[in-house]
Amino acid sequence: MTRSPINRRAFVTTGALALAGGALGVQPVIGQESVVATRPLGKLGKVDIATNRIIRQVAGLRPFRPSGFVVRAEQRGDKTIIHNYGHGGCGITLSWGTAKMALDLALATPHRTAAVIGAGVIGLTTARLLQDHGFDVAVYAKALPPDTTSNVAAGVFGVTSIADTDELEGPFRARLQEAARFAHRYFQPFVGRSYGVKWIDFFLLGDERPEQPPDFAVTPELYPLTAYEPGQHPFPTRYAASFPTLFAETNVFMPRLLDEVIGRGAAVKVRAFASVEDIGGLAEPLVFNCTGLGAKALFGDAELTPVKGQLTLLLPQQTVDYCYLDGARDLYMFPRSDGIVLGGSHQHDVWSTEPDPEIARAIFDGHREIIDGMG
Repeated sequence: MTRSPINRRAFVTTGALALAGGALGVQPVIGQESVVATRPLGKLGKVDIATNRIIRQVAGLRPFRPSGFVVRAEQRGDKTIIHNYGHGGCGITLSWGTAKMALDLALATPHRTAAVIGAGVIGLTTARLLQDHGFDVAVYAKALPPDTTSNVAAGVFGVTSIADTDELEGPFRARLQEAARFAHRYFQPFVGRSYGVKWIDFFLLGDERPEQPPDFAVTPELYPLTAYEPGQHPFPTRYAASFPTLFAETNVFMPRLLDEVIGRGAAVKVRAFASVEDIGGLAEPLVFNCTGLGAKALFGDAELTPVKGQLTLLLPQQTVDYCYLDGARDLYMFPRSDGIVLGGSHQHDVWSTEPDPEIARAIFDGHREIIDGMG
C-alpha cells in the first residue's frame, strides 16, 4: 500500500490535475469550478516572526488508520457500542459528518439513553447531534477541553492523513465523501465569533503548479482552486493557488461545544476506562466509542497508529487573515485569536507528546524563510 500521511507533496507535483497548458492561454481544469487568476494577488499581511514572539510549542497525536475511519455498531453483552474514531489528521473536518453516521446507527436501535466516551471534537459533536435528536446523554472522558488532542489541531477544513492513498479509490471513498460533504454543510451556520468558525483563504505554495491532492480530489467541489502564475502572488515560491475554506479555532470552538452539551443537560464525568469490562458497568445501554487513539488498547484495534504533529505558536497578529501550506517542506501557517500557528511535522508510530527541539527549530527556520521571502 502507498501511505498518504497527509499527501502534502501531491500539492506541488505535476499530474493529470495540474495546470498544464497555462502558457498557451488555455484555462486548464484543476478541480470543479477552479480557475486561473486573471489579475495579481494583492498584498498580504506578513507574519511577524521572531524568537521573542514564541509563546509555546505543543505536540499532538493524530489517530491514523491505513483503511480510514471507523463508524460501526457492535453488540457486547447488553451494550450496543457504536464506534466513531480513527480520523487521522482531519478530526475537526469530519467531525459532524461521522457524528451523523454514528447518529444514524443509534436511531436504528430502541435506545435513547447514551454514554459518549471521549470529549474531543468527535465525542462532543456526536453528543450534540444525539441531543438534537432526543437522546439523553452522559459524557465520560479522561480529559476535557482544553486538554484534549483536538485542542492541538489546526482546525482548517481539509481531508488530510485519513487513509492510505489506494483506499481513496476503494469502498472507503463513498464513506469519506458522505462524511466530508455533510460536515462542510453542517459547519457553515456556525460561522461567527461565538463559535470561532470562519471562512479563510488557504494558499498552496510550490515551485511546480499546485494540484489537488488525492484526499481533496475525493470531493473536489469543496476545494475550488484559483491558480497564480509567477509574479501574480507575494510568496517566494514560483507558483501558488488558493481556495476558500472553513476554519474552526479550536480554542473557541471546543469550549463552546462542551458548554452547549452541558447546557442541554448532559452529565460530564472525568473518568478513564482501563478495559471493555469497565464500559460494561455503565448504566447506559448505548455507548459511543469516541476515544481516538484510546481505541487501540481499549478495543484492540491493531491498525490504529499515532502520527505525531508539532506546532509552534507566536503572539497573535490581527493583520494576518489567511493560511498557507508549502507542501514540499510540509510547512503550514494558520492564524488564530490566541496565536499564529506554525507547523508542521508528521512522525508515524511516535507516541510521545513532548515537543522535539530540533523539529521546532526546523519549523521556525522554514517559516522564517517563507515569510522573509514574501513581497
